[in-house]
Parts: sequence; structure tokens; C-alpha cells
Amino acid sequence: MNVLLVEDSPTLRFQLTRFIEEAGHSVIAAESGEIAIQLVEEQGADLVICDVDMPGLNGYETVPIIRESLGEYWIPIIFITGREQTEDFVLGFKAGADDYLVKPVQKDILHMKIQVMERFILMQRQLKALKEDAKRPNQYDPLTHVYSQSYFQELSTLHWSILSRQQLPASFLIVDVDYYQSYVEYYGEQAGELCLKQVANAIHSSVQRPGDLVGRFQDDHFIVMLPDTGDEGSEHVAERIRQTVESLTIEHKPSKAFGVVSVSIGGSTSYRVRSSSLELIVELAYESLQWVKRKGGNKVEILKAENIENISIEKS
Repeated sequence: MNVLLVEDSPTLRFQLTRFIEEAGHSVIAAESGEIAIQLVEEQGADLVICDVDMPGLNGYETVPIIRESLGEYWIPIIFITGREQTEDFVLGFKAGADDYLVKPVQKDILHMKIQVMERFILMQRQLKALKEDAKRPNQYDPLTHVYSQSYFQELSTLHWSILSRQQLPASFLIVDVDYYQSYVEYYGEQAGELCLKQVANAIHSSVQRPGDLVGRFQDDHFIVMLPDTGDEGSEHVAERIRQTVESLTIEHKPSKAFGVVSVSIGGSTSYRVRSSSLELIVELAYESLQWVKRKGGNKVEILKAENIENISIEKS
């Protein structure tokens, strides 16, 4: 693994270089934030370890520039600092750091933190490989061209593992076409398939981040995973999906309540992925969908699961 070490002190730079090399990694050394930014662009890096207090650009200024230059590509970044106040840690995480090392740096602690980041990098590479595999036709639903149910499950399980390690939230949405069977009976099977294609496109266009997943759930149901998204964010996405589908104005005469094709959306959010199960959160999303259907459809409902034992319902 190539580690970019950003440290203005020659003594500490030499010591940390030795520690990192003893752990079996290569070191690219930079004595300033400006040089570090240039090295990332020219040589790349698998991990960045960056001092906070440096002449010129400090760590808080350097890291956001590195993040911006990398775009959607993520690499772990660890800050080194002598500061131990809570507000300093908060500033660092807001700047884009993933972890902290407090001076004086202990070799064993440094090695353990590098090992943890290696696991994140491995999971990221596995996820990238899975997404590359997704380009194969059999990973997509042949009708709607979103992920097949089996492949969605594979990808969402990997996402769930990553979110659990990083202690980030996750949300799921299940989207159901209202009165779909009545639509097929009235307009025919071919029209029904075209309707599902249009709904799938509407869902896909409403889910905008690269890491979000859209898959076929069953028959006229679709499922969406929104990593690192809380209940407010998931409700916003769900409402955008609902409105986008409704704006298609696909005629649906058997739907006397609405007159056009509409969708019901049930969702669930876990803020404690590590203590929840993926199966439970999907089940809760399905339960919230059933609540919407009982209320007549064309609505959004999000369940927030703080943990397995404590579930609260928020009425939309």
C-alpha cells in the first residue's frame, strides 16, 4: 500500500516513515500541504497521513482540496495532531479526515489504524469489483434494467458491512405501483410492462448519488438502498420518486382515486447499522409500505429503527 505522509517536521517525518515501512508499506513523503496536493494528483495514494499544524496550508485546508481533487474516489485520511480538544476533532472530521493520531505517535497504535484503513480499502475494492460485474447483462432485471433482486441483495449486503464498520446510517425504500393488477387487466400485459419500465426510469432518475442502489424487488415492487442517509433524507428522496412518477401522467382509469399511475413508498432507516440486521430493516420498509397501502396509496411513510428493540413510526 502506498502511504502519503504529510509532515513538516523532518524528525517526525523520518520516524513515521520508518514506522510505516516496518508495517510493510511504501511511503511518499511531503513536507507541506501544497506538495501533498501535487503528489496526490501526480502519483496517487492509497492512504494519507497528514499533520494538522503546518506552515502554508495546514491540514484542515489541505485535506478538503485533496478530497475535491479525488472526486467520487475515496481514500482514507488520518490526521496527526497534538490537539486533543473535542472541537479540534470535530474540525478535522468536517475537513474530511477519517481518523486521528495524537502526538506523540505510538508505533503500535499507528500500525493498528493502518490495518483498519486497509480493511476499508479492501471492502471498497470489492465493491468496485462487484459494480464492474454489474455491467454484465445477467446482473440486471431484463425488463426494467435496474439491478436484479439477487444482485441487489449482494451489493446491499456489502454496503451494509461497510456502513456497519464506519457506524453510518442506512435507509431502504420499497416502491409499489398502486393498483398495478387492475392496470394490467384493463390495458393488457404489454402496457403493464411498459408502465413498469417508465416507473423504473423515474425511480432511477430520482436517486442521484453514485452509491445509491435501485433493484427489482418483486413483480410491481422496486427497492432502493440509500447508504449514509437518515430518515429525513430518505423521506426527501421517496417524495421525489413519488412526485416524478405522478408527473409522468400515465393514464390509469381503474385507479379511481388518482386517474394516473402512482406509487406507494414505504421506507426504514437504521442509525445503528452495527446493532441492526439488514433483513430487519428491509422487513420494516415493507411493513411501512403496507401501512401506506392501507391508507389508500400514493403516499410516503418512513419507519425509523433506532435499534432492533426500539422502533418508532413517524407519520408523513
